[in-house]
Amino acid sequence: MQFDGDALTIGLDMSMEEVREFEQFVRPRIEYIETIEVEEEGGTLKSSALLALLTSLKRTRPELRIPFLERGTTTSNVYGTLHWICYD
Repeated sequence: MQFDGDALTIGLDMSMEEVREFEQFVRPRIEYIETIEVEEEGGTLKSSALLALLTSLKRTRPELRIPFLERGTTTSNVYGTLHWICYD
């Protein structure tokens, strides 16, 4: 996880414990974050909890930009191509 100004970059391969820690970190700072970027390089989605948390953050603060979530797809060596639909 890297915090650079108003952009936060996280890894796709977060464990459940890391997702909990990320939530505890980001919730109090949500007003100061403009963009959450997800690094997909070499990572595999380990838990749907990360998608659920990103969706929750987007609903909490609709102007928050999360390009990974908006794209609606990722590729995994284990699971193949994953698609999702996220409604505002």
